[in-house]
Amino acid sequence: MSSNEQTVLGAVTHTEASKKQGLMQRLFAVWFDAFVYNQIWEDPRVDLEALQLDKHSRVLTISSGGCNALNYLLENPQRVTAVDLNRHHIYLLNLKICALKYLPTYGDFFAFFGFGKHEENIENYRKYIAPRLDADSRSFWESASLVGRMVHGKRINFFRKGGLYEHSRNGYFLRFFHKFSRAVGCKPDEILKAKTPEEQEKLYDKYIDPFFDNLLVKTVTRLPVTLFGLGIPPQQYEELTRDLDQGRSIIDVYRERAKRLAVDYPIYENYFAWQAFARKYDTENRQAVPEYLKEENYRKLKRMADRLEAKTGSVTDEIKKNEFAAFNRFIFLDAQDWMNKKSMAELWQSIADRCESGSRIIFRTAGASSPVENNLPADLLAKFEYAQDVSRELFKKDRASIYGGFHLYILK
Repeated sequence: MSSNEQTVLGAVTHTEASKKQGLMQRLFAVWFDAFVYNQIWEDPRVDLEALQLDKHSRVLTISSGGCNALNYLLENPQRVTAVDLNRHHIYLLNLKICALKYLPTYGDFFAFFGFGKHEENIENYRKYIAPRLDADSRSFWESASLVGRMVHGKRINFFRKGGLYEHSRNGYFLRFFHKFSRAVGCKPDEILKAKTPEEQEKLYDKYIDPFFDNLLVKTVTRLPVTLFGLGIPPQQYEELTRDLDQGRSIIDVYRERAKRLAVDYPIYENYFAWQAFARKYDTENRQAVPEYLKEENYRKLKRMADRLEAKTGSVTDEIKKNEFAAFNRFIFLDAQDWMNKKSMAELWQSIADRCESGSRIIFRTAGASSPVENNLPADLLAKFEYAQDVSRELFKKDRASIYGGFHLYILK
């Protein structure tokens, strides 16, 4: 097992786990030691409303695909630090930062990360990015796994062959389910043709909802290992099933969240829906794209790129090794679902000890409830205010729709 796999295993291991759960945790650690996410699946609009960033904000975020670390720069924070246990995500973010700084035009940047593929991308990489990219990231993009070497060559070829959004383990997962959905008569990308909310619902009912009635789909999606494709570790799956009301199954949860994604928000600007149902962004009108990919934001982001730093590691370690009040805004994605009581308490204690009052912490969960409420010691929990009503309202606005809860805490 590689050192990175061991690091991930440490993050997902629960000492109280059964032998079966322990095996699943080890399998997930091996699976997660790879390029998992080609984009992030947390809505930055919701994040920004909760975080209230300004010029004094010092942001610490888990990177994932790196999109939101760039999106946060548009709010003019003092700095943004993105960390991730998965080094492959840091390699992607480093590529984005370098491309933002050194590609000569917005069109070149959009070709890389908007279209995700273009004939000129590889030459632009060689000319503008590679000479300035850090050694580890460059080695990653200019190498490949044994299978990858035979299929597409170097990873940088993702940006010419197939496209970035066809690759990554999450991308392969979505590609498989798209092909499978068509095999059973469903056409998820038809939802993108909707012009009104009413049309969105009709197209969902016709082309997406029947997918969840297929017997094989019901069988496969009940398996925790299937959720590896979405980056969901075994204990997060357990949290999700624990929240089920009597009479409801896991397939009901998937159906509800897919419908929320397809129907509850305007399809013309919901880039999460575009990626989920078509594996691409709106490259024509460029409304359903992340803010960091919009032309009106390009110059500002280019000027502010030096305020963003990407590092391999854990948020707990990053807080501990910095001076007091180094950070006052925290984005933990869904990491609280991964953590056991000990690691969760260590993280929140480090915030309580080393951060200023008013610091804001946000995260999402597979289920509706916050695991912080039951897993932190009472004296430590008392140091934070849980903005529960605000959290519930913000959750309703989350266009990604893949989580069951959004949570905002404020250090007293």
